[in-house]
Amino acid sequence: MVYLASLIFVLIVNGIGIYGSSCPDKQLIEISLEKVHIPGAAIIVINATHTLYEQAFGYQSLLPKQPIDIDKSIFALASISKTFIAAAVMQLVEQERIDLDTDVNQYLSEPNQRIFHPDYPLHSITMRKLLSHSASTAVSTQVQYTYFQPGDTAFIESLAEMCFKYVNPNTSFWLPISPGRVTFYSNEGSTLAALVVERVAQMPYMQYVKENILKPLGVDINKVGARIADFLNNTDDFVKHYAYAFNSSDVEGWNQAIPSLNLTQLPGDLPNWLFIDHFGISAYPAGLLRMSARTLSVYLRMFLNNGSDILSPRSIAEMRAVVGSGLIPYYEDANSTETGPPPPTEFGLSWYWRTMSNGRRYIGHSGSLPGMVHLMLIDEKNSVGVIVLTNGDTNEPNGVSRGISQTLAEIHMSLFQCFETDVVNMSTTTTPVSQCYSHHIFSNIFCSRRLRPIHYRHQQLSDRLVKKVIKYSSSESN
Repeated sequence: MVYLASLIFVLIVNGIGIYGSSCPDKQLIEISLEKVHIPGAAIIVINATHTLYEQAFGYQSLLPKQPIDIDKSIFALASISKTFIAAAVMQLVEQERIDLDTDVNQYLSEPNQRIFHPDYPLHSITMRKLLSHSASTAVSTQVQYTYFQPGDTAFIESLAEMCFKYVNPNTSFWLPISPGRVTFYSNEGSTLAALVVERVAQMPYMQYVKENILKPLGVDINKVGARIADFLNNTDDFVKHYAYAFNSSDVEGWNQAIPSLNLTQLPGDLPNWLFIDHFGISAYPAGLLRMSARTLSVYLRMFLNNGSDILSPRSIAEMRAVVGSGLIPYYEDANSTETGPPPPTEFGLSWYWRTMSNGRRYIGHSGSLPGMVHLMLIDEKNSVGVIVLTNGDTNEPNGVSRGISQTLAEIHMSLFQCFETDVVNMSTTTTPVSQCYSHHIFSNIFCSRRLRPIHYRHQQLSDRLVKKVIKYSSSESN
C-alpha cells in the first residue's frame, strides 16, 4: 500500500463483465461505482482526432454536493503525473541537452552531493534507469507516508532537497542489487528525473511542463498546477479526496498510518465517509500534477498522434519501447506484506505495458493517492485511449480496494470493446477533414489547419461514431 505506487490494474475479462453489451451503459457504470464506494468519476474515450465518449458520474464533493464536471473538476493525477516527466525528458533529448544513458550527476552539477548506489558506486544512475524504475532505489511505504503535508506546506522542501535526502548513497533506501538488473517501482527515482529536467532547462519543473508541453497543446495553463497556490488558492473546482470506512478500526488505521492528513468523518447520514483535506508532497512530479479530465485527454491525444507538435514519433517510440526488451525481472521482496495483483513487468519510459488475461496488451499508467484512484490506457494499436479519473480510494487494505481496481478495469475493457472495432481498419484513400461537429460532446475536437488528412474510410467510421455517441448522450440524458 504505497501512496503513489501505481495502482496495479489487472483486467479481468469474464464474458462482458459488469455490462450487458460491449457499449457503455451509464446506469450500469453508476451502479458499479456505487458498489465499490467511489463518490465520483470522469470518463473520456478518445482517438487521434475525436472525443468518442465522455461522461461525468457522481460528485466531486459530498458535502455540500457538487457534481463532477469533465471540463472544470480538477483532479490530483497521482502517478499518471509521471508520464509528463518522460515527455519533458524526451524533449530535452531531442535538443541534445540530455542523453538517456549518461550518469545523471553530469546534469545535477552538485560536486558535493553525488548520487550513486553505495554498494555499486561504479554502476551509474542514468535517466533511462530512473524512468524505467531500474535504478535500484527503494524507499519504504512508512517513509513515503511522511511526505504528505496539509495544504502547500510540503513545498517548503525543494525538489532538490527532497531528492538528495532520499536518493542518497548515505541512506539505506537501495535494493541489494546493482542498478539496471531489476525493476522496482520508485517515486523517488521519477522525482530525481524531474529534477534533472529542472536543472538542464534552468526553470522550475512545473513551469517547464506548462510552457513546453501543455501550452503548445492549447491548454489553459492557468488551470493546471501542483500547488494549491498555482490555482490562486481557489479550491472550488478541486475534486475532494474521500475514503470509505467500514468501522472504527478503519478510521484508527488511517490516522495511525498518515496522521498528517487529519482525516475527519462526515456528519449526518454520511458517517462512513472520511474526508481528506487537500495536501501536498515535495515529490510532486511523481504524483501530484492537478488538472481536469479534459486537459488530460488533450495530453493523451498527443501520444496517440505520435507526439503532435511537441515530440517526434521517434521519441514516442522510445517511450513505448520496453527497457531491456522485457528481460529485466521485477524485484521480489520476500519480506513484503503487500497483497494483490503482481506489479507491471514491462516498463517503458514512465509508461508501462501489461498483458491482460485476454492476451491483449495495453500501455498507460495508473495512479493512487489517498482518496484518488485513476487509470489511463491506450490499446496496442495506438488507436483508442481511455481515461477514468475517480475520487475513490485503494489505500485501505480491504475488499473494496480490490473491487475498485477490478471495476476500473472492467469499465476500460467495456469501452475498448465498444470503440476499438470501429477505428482500426483503414483504407489507403485519404481526404482532408472538411467539417467539425458542433454537438457538445465533441467540444474538444481539433478543428484547425494543423489537423492532418485522414483516411477516407476512417472519416466514414468517425461519422458513424459521432452518431453513435450522440445517441448515447441523448438516451442517457432522459
